[in-house]
Amino acid sequence: MLDICLNVTGVFENGTPKYDGLTGASDGQGLSAGILQWNAGQGTLQQLLQSIAALMGWDKMQTFFRSDIHHFAVLKPAEAIQWCLDHYIAAGSTQVDPAAEVCWKNLLNQPESIAAQTQLAITTILQRAKVLAAEYVPDHTDSTRVQAFFFDTVNQSGGMQNTRGKVKPLPAGADPDITGVLDFTHNNNLKCAGMWEVVTQTDPMARLLLYYAYERSVLSNPQYVWDALSRRGAVACRRGIVHETPIDLTKLLD
Repeated sequence: MLDICLNVTGVFENGTPKYDGLTGASDGQGLSAGILQWNAGQGTLQQLLQSIAALMGWDKMQTFFRSDIHHFAVLKPAEAIQWCLDHYIAAGSTQVDPAAEVCWKNLLNQPESIAAQTQLAITTILQRAKVLAAEYVPDHTDSTRVQAFFFDTVNQSGGMQNTRGKVKPLPAGADPDITGVLDFTHNNNLKCAGMWEVVTQTDPMARLLLYYAYERSVLSNPQYVWDALSRRGAVACRRGIVHETPIDLTKLLD
């Protein structure tokens, strides 16, 4: 299940799952790294570094860096973002400094790092996804599509709630009204709307997950609503268009 979820989320994060994936500060998070793009702004990158250190040791980890990696790993999010800007992001840019990129990729590809990333994904994101699947789609908790949907939701958005509210689970057997979802999609991407209209006519699971995708996306910052919906809707319907790129997940998901 983890492999399936990583492959699905990898489509959106790095094109293919990459344990040495690295993204700069364009999203305001300082630096994002690893197969699930753990980042400094949320504190998850620091958590990953501590997990790697538990397997590798801080002394060996330090050999990959000129900066004090242990110090970075214990910083609070705001301080960690600034640390990234000072040490890992190219001056006057949001891109990763080439020298820092080499350091990070070397670390992320070490066996201890890969093992730590896998374990962290299982004990945090996948475990949380299983809990949400049982809460929101209790009759299909073993479905690869359901688990991948909530895995990606947890990975990108933290879950089904934030400070703006919480998505309420529908009663078992309910047929959700997705008119609003399709209207919103029609206004953002006509081709994607056509795909989803066809799929949801004969796929009850797609209807349910697409409903949840929309309800969660509208809790996002307004400028990111379509980004969130297009991504999660592509999982719900197993196809879609994300950032103008056609997505087909039919071979990965049931």
